Formats: sequence, structure tokens, C-alpha cells
Amino acid sequence: MKTRNLMIPALLVAALAAAGCATLGGDSDSSSSATRSSDGGRGGANVSDSDIVSAIKGAFQQDPQLAAASITVNAEQGVVTLSGTVPSALVYNRAISVARSAPGVRPPVNAANLKF
Repeated sequence: MKTRNLMIPALLVAALAAAGCATLGGDSDSSSSATRSSDGGRGGANVSDSDIVSAIKGAFQQDPQLAAASITVNAEQGVVTLSGTVPSALVYNRAISVARSAPGVRPPVNAANLKF
């Protein structure tokens, strides 16, 4: 009797968990896979490396300190590399932050060749 009383709630929990997993993780239609990306799981549409570089350069131009700095931006499979020279640690950190926030960027942003 006790085993039967424990089995029913366990089966209900298992059934609900399976139903929840199927709803949350399953691809019920093919259009949902088109919106997924290879950008480190951050979601959104796939973004080409050239689009990433353009977005970062555009964002740099919007910031007076970054626009005045000499920063080269490269991207390979969504991984961004910054190189060049910036006037201070504040601008260095700002450049990394702006690059990280661009659509399609996969972490980490490599700034080993960005000097201040």
C-alpha cells in the first residue's frame, strides 16, 4: 500500500517533467531553428563576422574617446580581437565593453594586443 501511494505521485511528477521538457526544449516547428544562432547561446539571428566588425566600429565612432583611439577590430567566427592603442585604462575597458555588447559577439573579447 505504501509503495503504491508513493508511486502515483512519482509518476505524475515524471509525466509533468517530461511534458515541460518537451514544451521548453523541443523544436515543434522548423522556423524556430532559423532564429537560433552560433553566438555563444545569447540568442538572436546569425551575424557575419563583417557585420560584427562594422557594428563595433560604428559603436566606437559614437563614443568620442573610442573614436579618437587607434583600435583595429577583427572577428573570426564571432570571436572579436581588438588591437591598437588607447589613451587610458578607462578607454581600454570601455572598448571591451562596447565590443562585447555588439550583436553576434561570442565571448571572450580578446584585447591582449590593445595597449594603453
